[in-house]
Amino acid sequence: MNRSRKARTLALALALLATAAACGNKPAAPLTLEMLKSTEYTSEWPADGVAELTDGTYREKIMEGSASEILIVMHPIYAIGDLNGDGAEDAIVVLVSSGGGSGSFYTLEAVLNQDGEPKHVASVSLGDRADLKSITVDAGTITVEMTTHGPNDPMCCPSLEVTQTYELQGETLVQLSSDA
Repeated sequence: MNRSRKARTLALALALLATAAACGNKPAAPLTLEMLKSTEYTSEWPADGVAELTDGTYREKIMEGSASEILIVMHPIYAIGDLNGDGAEDAIVVLVSSGGGSGSFYTLEAVLNQDGEPKHVASVSLGDRADLKSITVDAGTITVEMTTHGPNDPMCCPSLEVTQTYELQGETLVQLSSDA
């Protein structure tokens, strides 16, 4: 093979490698706290079933002219980790919702990383007035440590320490275990 042909072959091989690298799967950009605090979450609380958070908060008047409102806020404890095995870092957040009464209802929310954009896919209730301690994600398993109500606790004062594990199966958060 002459020198000119070797050079052309090498140039072609390099061009093919560069094209293959450009077409390869790039990891999705990570989700940020700011993104999670400005995401739409499906919720039973708003009239239209969707709470679009602004800086971690959603408000909606219960009735026109009423002082009472639905308030949904993102809890400061959240976790980042791959929930669906696609290699992208997803998120688990907790929303705390109230409708003007004394209850504060906690929900665990699964947010997938869809090409660098947050997509809320699943929720599960953690109960009323829970005291959240931590959330972790490890190999798709979500672990929640919290204090919740024991069988004889008044609503004001949860005392039962629990560790619950969940897994995202399709678009459903499934509880795997609950240890007190």
